[in-house]
Amino acid sequence: MANHERSPEELEQGPGTSSESDELRELRAKAAKADEYLDLARRTKADFINYQDRIRREREAWGKEAVQEFIRDFLPALDSFTWARFEEPSLMESLHLVEREFLKKLAHHHILPIATAGRMFDPAFHEAVAAEETADKPPGTILEQVRRGWMLGDRVIRPAGVRVAKAPSQVSAQEET
Repeated sequence: MANHERSPEELEQGPGTSSESDELRELRAKAAKADEYLDLARRTKADFINYQDRIRREREAWGKEAVQEFIRDFLPALDSFTWARFEEPSLMESLHLVEREFLKKLAHHHILPIATAGRMFDPAFHEAVAAEETADKPPGTILEQVRRGWMLGDRVIRPAGVRVAKAPSQVSAQEET
């Protein structure tokens, strides 16, 4: 060790080493500050984990409440089945009554069917389940809805299943002549 370098023990014990003992005090203060920051970081991490757990529990509770509210809204539609079965003379009238009740409750929750009749096929809203050659309609026109699609606000819950017009193939057109 050089004469001007001293061990921490020598720094603590040596007389007349005020600058060296100031350095030691400074190092100890820095170490204490580092420990304080480490403790703060640990507490912050624990608080954040607790926050995440609380948010997860609240989301689960909100989800359960939303489902309960949704189901409560549909109970009258289910009751319509019972009423329609005993009170309505026509089965088709009864089914239309129940369907209207369901559609009304779905609309109340901003759940609406996707329009298909006479529309052009849009893969964002429609799923082509079949394509049919036809000269009667422009290619891409929806010919028939096979399965109703649904939107929740501006989000697609399920695309509508549709049959789509496609141009007659050259082979089919030549066979007709």
